[in-house]
Amino acid sequence: MKSSRVFLFLMSILLVFSLAACSSEPVASVGKEKISSVEYKFFLGLVKMDMETSNGITDESTDAQKKEFWDGSEDGQSRVTVAKNKAIDKLHELKILLMHAKSERYKLEESDLSIIDSTIESLIQEEGNGNRKDADKVVKEKFGISLNDYEKIYKDYYLAYNKYAPDLVKSITIKEEDIKARYEKNEPTYNTEKRTVKHVLIKTIDDSFNPLEEDILKEKEKLANDILSRAKAGEDFDALVQQYTEDTASKPNNGQYSFAKGEFVEEFENYSFKEGLKEGDIDMVKSELGYHIIKFIKNGTTYEAEKDNIRAELQAEAIKAKLDNWKSQKEYTLTKDQEAIDKVEF
Repeated sequence: MKSSRVFLFLMSILLVFSLAACSSEPVASVGKEKISSVEYKFFLGLVKMDMETSNGITDESTDAQKKEFWDGSEDGQSRVTVAKNKAIDKLHELKILLMHAKSERYKLEESDLSIIDSTIESLIQEEGNGNRKDADKVVKEKFGISLNDYEKIYKDYYLAYNKYAPDLVKSITIKEEDIKARYEKNEPTYNTEKRTVKHVLIKTIDDSFNPLEEDILKEKEKLANDILSRAKAGEDFDALVQQYTEDTASKPNNGQYSFAKGEFVEEFENYSFKEGLKEGDIDMVKSELGYHIIKFIKNGTTYEAEKDNIRAELQAEAIKAKLDNWKSQKEYTLTKDQEAIDKVEF
């Protein structure tokens, strides 16, 4: 439910998922595939952005604050070394997945290319106010690549992770007894650290996360207050969810979420974890997304609420094990040119 701009969203998924081939001096290889210095520099920039953001370093931070951060260490290594290792490791995984996708004859269809074009156009609107040259300038300033290169990168990402990876996940069968075993093992933690609520979301932003017009905002506020009054008067909450909520993710489950701290927008979370809430309590909070009419269900969670999350967790673990196994195979061996890596400006 946390909002994000199109550009930052693409950057965050690219951090984990993608790089396109570029013609420059190689810094490493995966089997017969080369990792270019341009690829590495771009990917290193994404890693740096992610590490800084995760540790509270923003555009408003001073150069001295950034220097202090990067002069520090993590797990016995300098942060610079950690960032470099992460960049190379993620590129190693990417190359392996792309090699598998291509060898199994995965390709982008017209519908995929249409989605990619739409995403790039959203990026141009977001970062260049509709002007491709201005968006190109922003991309170059942040990552040292052109918008055309960015498009190629996104196409590789899409091939690896929107086409190939879903089928890879589907090929991994998780047994019901394994899901139950994981739930039972963590049940005390679930019940201590999670809350279950239902909500109706009345959005005050559009699909690009921009505020709605003032007259529409007034109508939204009036509607939200009306729904709150009806809910408190005892009207069926699930029916109100089905009629009014604009949260498409939770609507099929009658607006219900089970979650721990740090997973939702602050205002929603603060209410849900407030001391003294009783089953059936109803109130409304406003966040950057809009108005949330919230019904408190219980402290903790249930097996049914956690089942899909646990299945995804076990699948992710299985994917990681498969990648680790591939990394150990000769045809996917990572060979680094440390001298070439060290030449790339950090």
